[in-house]
Amino acid sequence: MTEDRKLMTFEFLGLCFISGVTYCNITVFYNLFDYLQTLGIPADLCGVLIGAYSLTAVALYLLVSPFINAGNAPRTMWLGMIVLAVCGQSYFFVHSFWGLLGLRMLNGLGQFLMAAAGMALFIAVVPLSRSGQAFGLYSIAGLLPYGTVPAVMDALAAYIPTPPHGYAAVTFLLLPAAWIVQHVKKRCKNQDIPAEKQRLPNWRDIRSNLMQWPVILLLSLNVSYFISWSSLFFLFKKFADQKGLVNVGYFFTTQMGMMIVLRLLGGRIFDALDKRKLVMASAALVALGYGALDHLPGLWAFPLAALLFGVGMGSSSPALYGLMFELSPPRFRSVNANLMLCAVQLGFVLGPILGVGVVARFGYHGFFVVCAALAALTGAFSAFLPVKKNPVYPRQEKGHR
Repeated sequence: MTEDRKLMTFEFLGLCFISGVTYCNITVFYNLFDYLQTLGIPADLCGVLIGAYSLTAVALYLLVSPFINAGNAPRTMWLGMIVLAVCGQSYFFVHSFWGLLGLRMLNGLGQFLMAAAGMALFIAVVPLSRSGQAFGLYSIAGLLPYGTVPAVMDALAAYIPTPPHGYAAVTFLLLPAAWIVQHVKKRCKNQDIPAEKQRLPNWRDIRSNLMQWPVILLLSLNVSYFISWSSLFFLFKKFADQKGLVNVGYFFTTQMGMMIVLRLLGGRIFDALDKRKLVMASAALVALGYGALDHLPGLWAFPLAALLFGVGMGSSSPALYGLMFELSPPRFRSVNANLMLCAVQLGFVLGPILGVGVVARFGYHGFFVVCAALAALTGAFSAFLPVKKNPVYPRQEKGHR
């Protein structure tokens, strides 16, 4: 496969659809906390059940994702679909804490298999020269379910007797996804995927890859980004209530809408601009967003703060993923892209934990100050990323010809 091929192919669009289906099977659990309480499970144990999903995914990304490549990805995705389908139907009859704990961990396994395998195939079809645009569009498929699935489920509440009926219903989206995987597999077979993108690395290679400064730094920056995003998402409602904002959804609708529009219309801008400087500018906007919330003059300013977060967070993630793609040797692009997904899950675990601790001790003023400082540090450390689009440790790649 050549690096100058077009982006909008069946494979690319099909993988975007599959990514959206994967996230639909995540966001459908938006009401899980309330449902678990109806089963008589204490609130603190509900948190354990919800967090077990992400913790499972983190462990699997670290231990298993390096061994998923373009060659075995279709089989891995089919296995993930089977696991997710079984899990979606199992909420009808699994009601105990330990049973639900196992089910949530199984959910994490299914999501991991789908997402990691999808990323491996995605890396195999993305042109190097359009990586920023590709990741920007690919991320939209993951953002849309957050804005649509809860709204659709609430609108259809009269036709959905219980939450498990909703969990089961969404799994039927896996049927067209399975058909797409079959066709993507056939089309990829007809293309010349470089051997280094299909060869499995050994543990020595993986350790060597993880010891590279650009890889460590980009993973750390991505964790920081999602700590900021997840802590804001889970802790914002109480702050908004204190300020008198009746519908907190308006804030996130504005933010999410800006993120989607930016990534949809940004196109080649993500590749034309210096991605390192783009990360720095994005971090500065996020820091300004937290400063705006900390000094909010009135309800009218909420949409303006949401726009700051939308532009900052909307442009940061494609730049980070694009940089990891560019700075990684071809045989490690899939590995490092999946490690970026691991950083996402880790950020969603750490964000609420750290955020709750800061709010409990220092209030929302302290929370906004800490988050603004974290964003500023993210921008500062991004200045240490390499400027040129050179693969990290090319000397080691010579040994694997």
